[in-house]
Amino acid sequence: MSVLDHPPRRTRGGGAGDVVLVVVLIAAALAVVLTIVFVAAGGERARGGPRGPGALDAVGATATAAGLTVCESTDLPDPRATNAVASRTLVVAQDCAAAGAAPAAVGDRRAEVQVDRFADTAARDAAARSIEGQVRPRGSATVLTTGELTVVVRGTSDDTTAQRLVDALRAAGAR
Repeated sequence: MSVLDHPPRRTRGGGAGDVVLVVVLIAAALAVVLTIVFVAAGGERARGGPRGPGALDAVGATATAAGLTVCESTDLPDPRATNAVASRTLVVAQDCAAAGAAPAAVGDRRAEVQVDRFADTAARDAAARSIEGQVRPRGSATVLTTGELTVVVRGTSDDTTAQRLVDALRAAGAR
């Protein structure tokens, strides 16, 4: 006797259980699709990072939170990076007075930072790739992105300040 010889059994309630099962499966599939779309569309922004006109201030705030001091901060009226909407250069040190002393005596413990803000992440990422290609020799600078910013950190003869800032930026979500 084959399966085709017997008609399918009827479920209780005239098949209402089958309808409920189909609705539950469709709802679960829709939930999975919505989760994937939400993560894909908002994944980059979900990581956060500084955005908007005050974004440039976030790098200085991160340096200060890491126990460093911003010795100089200069807003550039004409951003250096292509498609940047704002730029700022910073000189960061553990101690601004000691950083200005003779390098032979205390070591030059400064980090020079170039921060550029972009209108969107595509322009930011293109600028970061371009900068990474120009940094020579390798390891002489670190290029990071966070929010709308591209951040280039260059150490001097003593890279401890630069490394401390890079570590703080990465802890704050920079990549």
